[in-house]
Amino acid sequence: MENKWKLTTYVVLLFVIIYLKFFDSDASAFINKFDQMKAILAFFIFYILIYLLSNAAKYFYNRSHKIAHNKKNNVHFGIENIANFMLGVGLLVLFMSLLGVKPIELITSLTIVAAAFAILTKEYIVDFLSGIYLSFSNTFEINDYVKIDNQKGKVIEISMLKVKILNDDDDVVILPNSKVHYNEIINYTRRDVRLMNVDFQIALKYIDNIEQLEKEIISSIESFSEYIDPRSYNLKVVEMKMDYLELKFQYTLKLSDMDLVKKIRRKTIREVFNFISSKKENSIEK
Repeated sequence: MENKWKLTTYVVLLFVIIYLKFFDSDASAFINKFDQMKAILAFFIFYILIYLLSNAAKYFYNRSHKIAHNKKNNVHFGIENIANFMLGVGLLVLFMSLLGVKPIELITSLTIVAAAFAILTKEYIVDFLSGIYLSFSNTFEINDYVKIDNQKGKVIEISMLKVKILNDDDDVVILPNSKVHYNEIINYTRRDVRLMNVDFQIALKYIDNIEQLEKEIISSIESFSEYIDPRSYNLKVVEMKMDYLELKFQYTLKLSDMDLVKKIRRKTIREVFNFISSKKENSIEK
């Protein structure tokens, strides 16, 4: 409802400005006396048009893909990023116009300065272009569970310059778009989301029997047994080093539930820690 009122207000305001600027001779003559006023009105027209076009693009996209009006995905963030970039350019032009500088003349006469400015803002430009690519690609989508540069979590936002990830500790991790683009990305959501892995390392001296460790871990998450396929438990040796093992505990959920995943993962990690602690205590007593 609030968005509809805002949309209606902008449409009415756009028609009023256009009427005063182009169809009311007295108002037009008054406006043309002041260059700053012309620049401000031109920016308002530009701002409203960008707002209307971006909302129209999102509306038709939602309609064609049958997406609820209150839901957002990568494309929505991509449209908003492009709109914000264009508004930023518009504000820069407005600022120069208010100072009495004609943007076209400034750009043509200061090519060296423009080149230097491009070099200084190279990282921002790369981040912005990477953000546009990520927004319209199918590498990952909002709410996908991913791993980027050793950071695991759920993608919650793709902005002009940054990607925000909510990790398993409910911390928001902010990564530059260029770093996301150039790093290896593992999208866990694209596989069977019910298949879960818990990776850990344990010293060889604390392991007497792999099967016993597996049984203890399974026993520790017995309270979640109704949500887990009982045939899916598997403690896998990933790699054997000189003094420790890299292990992976696997199980398959009957339903996909991220909150449940976090609880079981936390319980499993605690059980591994308890197992190691008990082995240390036994070795000290001996």
